[in-house]
Amino acid sequence: MTVSPDDPRTAYDQVADDLRRRIASGALKPGQRLDGNAKMAERYGVAAMTIRHALGILRREGLIVSQQGRGTFVATDPASPDPAEEVDGMIDELGEIKAALELINSRLDRLEERVAERP
Repeated sequence: MTVSPDDPRTAYDQVADDLRRRIASGALKPGQRLDGNAKMAERYGVAAMTIRHALGILRREGLIVSQQGRGTFVATDPASPDPAEEVDGMIDELGEIKAALELINSRLDRLEERVAERP
């Protein structure tokens, strides 16, 4: 899966959603080591920073764990997220949704102007 520029979600949300889906479906098994950031960045067609951001989301959700010097793994026992982190995540997500809606409204305004200009 590569990140779509036409998707209103951020690139890191697209990556996080794909990894979340793969974990939920069992394609990524509990305890399985994830590929390194560089390899994932290449596969998704994004920067390594985007992968780090996506993994941070999944880490806060308790879906993955990182071990210094060993890598990142699918959590064997998904923990309940910290309520404060969950609220912060929701606030971030609402900000992203607002930005996406503003972009959509801007595009809609431009299309309406073009239609109005037609003879």
